[in-house]
Amino acid sequence: MQHKSLKRYLIFAAAVMLLITSACSTTNNGANGNTGKQENTANTGDSKGAGNTEDKSVAADPLGKYEPAIEVSTVRWLPPSIKFEKGDSIDNNIWYRSYEEELGIKLINEWSVPQTQWQQKMNVTIASGDIPDILTVSANELKRLVDADMVEDMTEVFEKYASDKTKQVISNDGGNGMKASTFEGKLLALPGVTFTGTGAQMLWIRQDWLKKLNLSEPKSMEDVYRIAEAFASQDPDGNNQKDTIGLGGINKDLNSLMGFFESFHAYPGRWVKDDSGQLINGDIQPGLKPALQKLQDLFKAGLIDPEFAVKDQAKAYELIAGNKTGMFYSGEGAVWWPLTDHYKKEKSDWKPYPLISFDEQPASTSGGIPVGNYYVVRKGFKHPEALVKLLNFAVEKQYGPEGRLDAYWYGGENKEINVSAFAAVIISDPLELINIHRGVQASEDAGQYVDNPIADVKHHYDLYKLWLSGKFKDSNEEGQAWSSYKWAGPGGGMNVVSDYVKENKYLVDEYSGPSTPTMTAKKSTLDKMKLEVFTKIIMGQSDVSEFDKFVADWKKFGGDSITAEVNEWYKAKQ
Repeated sequence: MQHKSLKRYLIFAAAVMLLITSACSTTNNGANGNTGKQENTANTGDSKGAGNTEDKSVAADPLGKYEPAIEVSTVRWLPPSIKFEKGDSIDNNIWYRSYEEELGIKLINEWSVPQTQWQQKMNVTIASGDIPDILTVSANELKRLVDADMVEDMTEVFEKYASDKTKQVISNDGGNGMKASTFEGKLLALPGVTFTGTGAQMLWIRQDWLKKLNLSEPKSMEDVYRIAEAFASQDPDGNNQKDTIGLGGINKDLNSLMGFFESFHAYPGRWVKDDSGQLINGDIQPGLKPALQKLQDLFKAGLIDPEFAVKDQAKAYELIAGNKTGMFYSGEGAVWWPLTDHYKKEKSDWKPYPLISFDEQPASTSGGIPVGNYYVVRKGFKHPEALVKLLNFAVEKQYGPEGRLDAYWYGGENKEINVSAFAAVIISDPLELINIHRGVQASEDAGQYVDNPIADVKHHYDLYKLWLSGKFKDSNEEGQAWSSYKWAGPGGGMNVVSDYVKENKYLVDEYSGPSTPTMTAKKSTLDKMKLEVFTKIIMGQSDVSEFDKFVADWKKFGGDSITAEVNEWYKAKQ
């Protein structure tokens, strides 16, 4: 069974992808005012100006129960893979039953639709001005609701009702999510924070190939190039054929080269600060030019896949599964895919290395702000604190003294049902994955398991010790132990991420706002132009000087306007 944090991360990643898709194409649709949604006064009171009304049914403590129960409406989307226990549904499951039993909140789904229909349904709902009491939205949708004055100010409500644990967890991203949720000094949403560091890049290298070819571990980018040349020319797979490549895992979208670009202090797709404190787009940073030149050199020398431009990530990773490459850039999650299955099959030994700089300046990696979505309350709803209580409940079920009960996370005979997907409001501690590693490290330093509030620490520590023992009942258990060792153990992927954060080498995208007007109109065209130019340079079809022309064209065809809009947003957030 894969570790729990990874499973939950995949659930949240699916939600993030849905919300990003929605954000890219959502338009205003005329939602310039709020018609106001009238309440059933027996349950929730009059909607006009009722947000600050005191009510004896409001239990003041973070997890206090409403007496009598109140009804709260919301809407839900259903991923294609969703499954339920017998008799359960999105309207009736352990989370919804517990909301009513423990909090006195009867959560009502006004509607629920398959994931593919969510965007259209949301557009209609927001445009109508008739939104439910609480709502999960993307950054774009949040901006539409804020502009239309349709959401409740949660500033005082959050301060009064959020538990200490909730306040800590939601701020463990450095406060970026709360800042993105604040407009003109008002907290108008609660950020759905997720794990920090999952985008951190590192270089994975096969240790058995290094040893076979008598190569030293890389200390410089020149060492990386030499290893790539040796892996491509010195028959590391031992089949007496020249059929291996030096640097693999490269896909047609080039996002698998992010770590390589970051070694040249370039961060394509991110917004970073320049020396003057202004935000600049990573797609036009000067460091990309020498990086593209070096990639062109590697391509001409036959050290990278000549067919990378037509392969998606799964296809690109087939070179790893087929023992045709021993080095690639990826995040800490690479230990789960593609490396776990490869290890079980080949007993190949992989090690992650932090990024190496091409010059004297230390290399940093980057990631997006760890917010997958936002939770809002309809303006005028009598019980805005209900959202905070639902959030407190989810945090307690994860990080409280009795947190991580399987009943709230996994169902079915083989634990194949992701029960946490039923939760209407949920966040993850941004530092959780890092703290799992640090907990394993603390136990290793102590020579025995050190009690930790995160249940996954013991899970991974036990597997780490199992790996060191070398005693496995079967290959699946061996693969599971190896994966935990390489993920959470000393020297594993999360160790690299932890060091990045500790040494301030993890840069967070400075822009977490919605699509600006020019982004909506021009970004897809600019992205397509970037991919075409970069691919042609790497493949030697264009000279690297084409990068300079790309920068000029990017700025002229919308990039300068996008930059101005982004900086206007950034200034307003300060």
